Amino acid sequence: MRPVHFRIPTRIDFFAFDGAHCSVLWRGVSDGWICPCCKRSKFELLRWTMRFPKLPQRFQGWMAELHNHHDHSVGFYSSDELMFAAPRFETTLICGQCNAADGHAKRVLGLPASFSFSPAEISSFVTAKPHSKHEINYAKAQSIFDDIHEQENQNFLAQGYEFSTC
Repeated sequence: MRPVHFRIPTRIDFFAFDGAHCSVLWRGVSDGWICPCCKRSKFELLRWTMRFPKLPQRFQGWMAELHNHHDHSVGFYSSDELMFAAPRFETTLICGQCNAADGHAKRVLGLPASFSFSPAEISSFVTAKPHSKHEINYAKAQSIFDDIHEQENQNFLAQGYEFSTC
């Protein structure tokens, strides 16, 4: 169900939007760009929302974000966190809702902060609608993480390492 204040931007709204704090990325992609995770077009990313909600100067306005999503696990070496010697995926430009879904799923599920879902993995646990926030399938996100963790454990053991019980 969409919120009562749901709006669809006009072409004028779309072309007037400057990208907000992501203006360089916003201007750097064509109007036909599509998020590789959720498959929404640049136009479909725009949503009517409260801008600067924690400030007295807050206001309703159009918002869309783009982020260079990268693997946070590279370079982390800890016995209690999942880590990789090389990135599991290339840095990829994705929409702000997909990027936020990665962080939100990790917080809700208590996953390591140093872990990142790949764009393809994010694609499999989000449901996107034009001009709206994503819905997240947390069970699917947990399953993906568990599969990756199990595969990394198997790779670790295959290299002759053993887990310490200390």
